[in-house]
Amino acid sequence: MQLGQDETPLDVGQQRQVRPIDATDERLFSLWSMVDRDTMGNRYELLDDLVDDSNEIAHYHGHGQHGGSVSGRIVIKRDFEAAYKRLCEQYFNGDESLYAAQQFKRRYRVSPSIFEKVYQQLLGKGVFRRPDKLDACGRKGIHPLVRMTAAFRVLAYGCGADREDENLSIGESTVHDAVKSFCKLLIQEFGDEYLNRTPTVAERNRILKHNKTRGFPGLFASWDCKHFVWDNCPVALQGQHKGHHAGGKYTKILEAIADGSCYIWFVHFGAPGSCNDINVLDKSSIVGALLSGQLDLKTEPYEINGTIRDWMYFLVDGIYPNWAIFVKTIAKEAREATPHLDFYASRQEGVRKDIERAFGILVKKFHVLARPIRTWREDDMRNILYACIILHNMCCAERLEVTGQDVVETEYHDDYTDEEVNLTTADGGEQFIFNRVPVPTSDAANDMETLMTERFHRVNALYNHLSDPEKHLQLRTDLVAHLSGRQAEK
Repeated sequence: MQLGQDETPLDVGQQRQVRPIDATDERLFSLWSMVDRDTMGNRYELLDDLVDDSNEIAHYHGHGQHGGSVSGRIVIKRDFEAAYKRLCEQYFNGDESLYAAQQFKRRYRVSPSIFEKVYQQLLGKGVFRRPDKLDACGRKGIHPLVRMTAAFRVLAYGCGADREDENLSIGESTVHDAVKSFCKLLIQEFGDEYLNRTPTVAERNRILKHNKTRGFPGLFASWDCKHFVWDNCPVALQGQHKGHHAGGKYTKILEAIADGSCYIWFVHFGAPGSCNDINVLDKSSIVGALLSGQLDLKTEPYEINGTIRDWMYFLVDGIYPNWAIFVKTIAKEAREATPHLDFYASRQEGVRKDIERAFGILVKKFHVLARPIRTWREDDMRNILYACIILHNMCCAERLEVTGQDVVETEYHDDYTDEEVNLTTADGGEQFIFNRVPVPTSDAANDMETLMTERFHRVNALYNHLSDPEKHLQLRTDLVAHLSGRQAEK
C-alpha cells in the first residue's frame, strides 16, 4: 500500500497490538471506511480509537486478546497429594485412623463396608480414573478417593460444590463433574440389584411373614408420592411444575413403594408438581411394571376371613382409586360410631407409614434432597435422586443382614403362626387373579403377530383384574373382620 502525500506511518513505539478481525469489528471498521479522503491525515488517529473500542467490547464479552483461559480466572496451585494423604489419615488408615467408624458413617451416610464396595466397583471408570494415571503435564491428578469423598459429601450435606475445597483441595467444577459421574455410574453398576426389581422368593417370604405379624396377610408394601423442589426449573417449564406443595414452588414428584424395613423397591420420578397422585398413577412406570411382569405380585395362596387370594396388595391413602391391589383407610365420619372400623383404620394408617418413614429417612440422610435441588437438567436431578435411593437401599440390606429380621412395633406385634391354607375348607370362596389370566401359547413363539395379540389380551385381562373395585371392597371387608377378630382374641 502506498502512502498519500499527507500520510505518515506510525512510529514503532506507537504501534498497537491489534487482534484478528472478527464479527465484533464489522460495525467499527465500516465507520472507519466512510471517512472522507480529505481527512485521510486523521485516519490513523481514528484507527487507534476504533481498536481501543473493539478491545473493550471483546473484554466485555469475555474474549481477551490472546485467547486461552477465561478472562478473570484464578489459577490455584492445589496440593492434591497432601489432600489425599490427609484424607487417608482421617478415615482410611485402618485402626490408626483419626476418626472411628461411627464418625465415618455419620459423615458419609454409609458404613465403611458399603463405601469400600462402591469405591472398588467405580474405580477406573468415569472421572474416577486410577491414581497412577498422569495428566498432560506428567503430574498425578486428584486421587479418585478424594473425588468420591467430595461426591458423598455433596449428597450427604447438600452443600455447595466449592465447600470441600479447603479440606480436599478440589475445585468447584471438578466436584460438579464428580457428582454427575458418581450418580450415573452408581445407577449403572448397582441399579439392577438395588432399584426397580421384583423381590426374590426369600425376600418375598420375609416381607409377607413380617406383615402377617402386623395383621395384614398378603401385604407387600406401602405406596405413596413425594414432591421435591426444583430450584433451577427453566422458565418454560415453571407453569406445569408449580403446584400446591412446598408453598407453590416448582417441584417434581417421586412415586415409590416401600416395605416394613423402609426398603424402596420400585420408583417412578419425573411427573411435574402440578399433578396429584391420580395423575401420576395414570403415567406410572410402576403400574407398567405390574402389567409387564417386572413387578410380580403373584404369591402362594393365603386366607383372610375365609377368602383365598393369590396376589399381594399395597396400602395407600384415600385419594387412590378402588383397585383390587389397593387397601385404603376409612373416612373419619364413617368409622366414628363403629369401633372395629376405627381399629382397622388406625392399623391401616399406622402400617402405611412405612413409605412415609422411608421418605423421611431418605431426606434426613441425604440433605441434597431436603434442600431445593440446584440442577438445570431433569436427568441430572433424576440421577441424584436414584443414586440416593440406591445408597439408602444398600444400608437397609446391610441392616437386614446384620439383624436378620425386620423391626416390628411391639405395640401391635402378634405371634401369628404360619398356617397352611386349606383350599378345600375355605368358607369364603376364592378370588384368584393370576390363574385366570391367559398365558401366551408356545405355538405363538414363531408368529410375532399372534404373540403380540396374546400378550395384549393378557395385559388387558390382568389390568381388569387388578383394578376391579369389587375385589377392592371385598378385600377391605375381609381385613376389617380379620383385624377385629384378632383384637377380640386378645
